[in-house]
Amino acid sequence: MRIFQEELVRCRRKQVFPLSKPRTTAFDVETTYAEVVRDKKNRAKKYHGPDSQLYSAIYPLFCIMKVFGLAPYDFRGDEIVPSKACLLFSFAFMVLYCHIMYRVYIRFISVKRKKAFLNVVETTKVTINYFVAMYELVATIFRRKALSQVWNAQQDLDERLSQLGYPRKETKTEIAMWTLLISQIVVWTAVNQSGMYAFGETWLFNVSYMCIYIGTAISVYKFIGMASFLGQRFHQLNRIAKENLPPSVGYKSSTVSRQVE
Repeated sequence: MRIFQEELVRCRRKQVFPLSKPRTTAFDVETTYAEVVRDKKNRAKKYHGPDSQLYSAIYPLFCIMKVFGLAPYDFRGDEIVPSKACLLFSFAFMVLYCHIMYRVYIRFISVKRKKAFLNVVETTKVTINYFVAMYELVATIFRRKALSQVWNAQQDLDERLSQLGYPRKETKTEIAMWTLLISQIVVWTAVNQSGMYAFGETWLFNVSYMCIYIGTAISVYKFIGMASFLGQRFHQLNRIAKENLPPSVGYKSSTVSRQVE
């Protein structure tokens, strides 16, 4: 027994270290929250690819345009490029518009109006909208490369301005997008219901009849959107130039003017 006691005394006791250092201070919720907020603000914002601020703001409208064949584009890396797969939507809607016009003409021929003038006006209106919708699809197919170059150049500008300390915020763009989308859904739903009630049409025929008008409206909104995006960036460049022009130009509120004064 004494032998075992001597052996136990001779062996050193191993020191057990804790797995983690003990917390010396209490957990501060406010400090942790402030650090999280600061890290979120300092996080780099993306200006390219599907995660960019502008694309994220208009993503629902972009999907609708793609379905109507007016946005045959896809992302390759961080750049938007023409997509051959999305061209199927463009060709599909060209065929659909032709079928709709055939059905509409058959319907107009079978309907006898009291005044022939009204029949001519209605037929002319539908025909013009048909040619406008077809022209937009054809123009989209042949000019998709040019528009993708404009989009990518626009994203490059946003990134460079952000590096210079002038980041863009697309909050207003997102609000405008949702306002436009919701208002158009309400308007076209009201038009659909009133047309069905007034002319005794089925839902399918009325929707197919409106499809050409909706496609034309989407193409107009597409043009307005691209023009407004470019206008916003020119306005931002103009504001940056005013803030950094020398006082001799006449802008007393510029940054350079305040530094000189």
